[in-house]
Amino acid sequence: MPELLVEIGCEEIPAHSVAKACNQLAEILSQSVCELGLAEAGVVSRIAFTPRRLIVSVNGVRTRQEDRMELRRGPSAKAAYLPDGTASPALLGFCKSAGIEAAAVEIREDYVWANVSVVGKSAIELLSQTVPKCVGEISFDKTMRWGSGRMRFARPIRWILCVFGGEVVPFQIEDVKSGSRSFGHRFLQPEPFDVSRFDDLIAHLRGRAVIAEFEERRQMIAEMVQERGADAERFSNLVDENANLVELPSALEGEFREQFLDLPECVLIETMQKHLRFFPVYDGETLSNRFVSITNGKTDETVRRGNEWVLNARFNDAKFFFEEDKKHTLEQFLQATERIMFQEKLGTIRQRADRLSNLAREFAKLFALPESLQQASEKAGLFAKADLSTGLVSELPSLQGKVGSEYAKREGFDPAVCEAIARQYDADVHAKGDGMRAAVMVMCADAADRLAGFLHIGEKPSGSSDPNALRRAATQLIEAQLETTEREATPWQLIKLAAEQYRAQGFSFGEDSTIQDDVKDLLFGRYELILSGIRFDARAAAWSASWDDTAHRLASRAKVIASLADDIDFVRTAKRPGNIVAAAVKKGLPIGRLNPAELSDPAERELHDAAAALQPMIAALSQGAEFEQLAHQLRTLHQPIANFFDQVMVMVEDEAVRSRRLALLHFVDGLFKTLGDFDKIVIEGE
Repeated sequence: MPELLVEIGCEEIPAHSVAKACNQLAEILSQSVCELGLAEAGVVSRIAFTPRRLIVSVNGVRTRQEDRMELRRGPSAKAAYLPDGTASPALLGFCKSAGIEAAAVEIREDYVWANVSVVGKSAIELLSQTVPKCVGEISFDKTMRWGSGRMRFARPIRWILCVFGGEVVPFQIEDVKSGSRSFGHRFLQPEPFDVSRFDDLIAHLRGRAVIAEFEERRQMIAEMVQERGADAERFSNLVDENANLVELPSALEGEFREQFLDLPECVLIETMQKHLRFFPVYDGETLSNRFVSITNGKTDETVRRGNEWVLNARFNDAKFFFEEDKKHTLEQFLQATERIMFQEKLGTIRQRADRLSNLAREFAKLFALPESLQQASEKAGLFAKADLSTGLVSELPSLQGKVGSEYAKREGFDPAVCEAIARQYDADVHAKGDGMRAAVMVMCADAADRLAGFLHIGEKPSGSSDPNALRRAATQLIEAQLETTEREATPWQLIKLAAEQYRAQGFSFGEDSTIQDDVKDLLFGRYELILSGIRFDARAAAWSASWDDTAHRLASRAKVIASLADDIDFVRTAKRPGNIVAAAVKKGLPIGRLNPAELSDPAERELHDAAAALQPMIAALSQGAEFEQLAHQLRTLHQPIANFFDQVMVMVEDEAVRSRRLALLHFVDGLFKTLGDFDKIVIEGE
């Protein structure tokens, strides 16, 4: 079958958007040709992309749709015929448009219906309509308009190549018409050329100084960097970014003035890597004054000197701020945060520092960390945001925390405190070192403070908007305890403790119950993503039974419930007591107080005795998070429950009897809900 080849040529797309956009285009195109009946599901597509072009090839596309019969609805039965039974103008018009006789229609559900033969359209005709729509459906973080057009795209579109089976698919996007023409490298070989196949396009581009395939560009950059003494593996993200910034990778070496090596290493790395996409070069473990830059095919001396000039200028600015900062202590910087507002209704950064300090200490105590780490967490929390008032962070905001850590080291702070300040935003929750464990406490304190504060003033996330990063804060609280049993306070408890810190400073917060639903919504949404590998109804069952639990316990509970969910007999048994009780409550029927002495039927006593014997064991197993063993014990109730429902009628006329039987079922249902709410488990077909 012919190949559909599409290339969207444009101004340079931001590096982080290129791959995503090309994959989107491939997916949308493949889905569209299938929906049009031009291909079967699973159609094969190939992609290639550079900053200036998105290339998609779809193979297995038919040249036209197959002819088909289509059931079409006409006018209502009342409108289809005149009083004398002859066809009305409405029916005749319908039949004419469908190409059938009036006698060929049939009446169903008060409407006229007809089987109409539909001749399939050509692929060229259909693609000329659908390809521009597919291009318009690509989503970007930010878009723009250009010229007098109204279309929004990441960057202005300059050319469109769209060929099917060697024939141009004609359409126009804004003022750009499709054709069979592509272009080489913007500076080195910009001449146009015609092409109709994916393989030919890739080969022609290579001959015109464009490496169209990402993996090849990436490998070239990694090898160039390694050859010049930089570590491509350590800076793999920078390799990826550079691969999406150029069409023909070339490497240049350069040097900055040695005097700038006196700056903290994090400043040098951040400036080179984040701001200029340069690769630092090390001499062994020591950072040198050399760097490697990747250019788009140009390697002349002018470019090298320009790179050096820009880097030296940035370092010179950083050095000025660094020298000014050295005149002050971290304590002075902390006091200066009194002039920096955290949020108008939530006070200053200085007030926040006291909250974080107290919370970090309290969390460390809750999580049973030793006294030395409680003290380290407390001090790290106090100075975590102090560097916000430094000149260096005002110049390089992304270094917040790292600069504070460097200044803390200069003043002889405990190494654990220094590491905690540096890693407060990306603490490794699995690490066992003192500094990293203190960093986790500061990270949790920061997250809880943010959640408590912003939710209490009504600033909750809405749709895709989350300007205060509350979803990330909720994720941090969950992930901090997801894989460990040593952090027993629940996320909701941590948030309530943070709210108390605000109240202690005089902030007028309402009762915590007023934000509980918002907290639940945030946490549930995060669990949905973090535990996406567990079936959805098992997550819902665990959440419904015990949402205010530690992340580790909730995840463990959900995994066990998921392992039980395919045991249909067990799930039905677990659901049945609760379903009966829920139906009774819905009808307004009273549920009595369970009194074992009043249970007279043998099946009642059997069920009660079996459940009562399990109750203390189930409570202990739940407390110890031994959910697999808990599930094993619940299985032993299967036969007593089956006997009860075989031999006993619950909804009898005698209110006293009915009430005590409902009380018994309520008791049994509570045991199952110690593990999970099995009513959330979906049984196929029920």
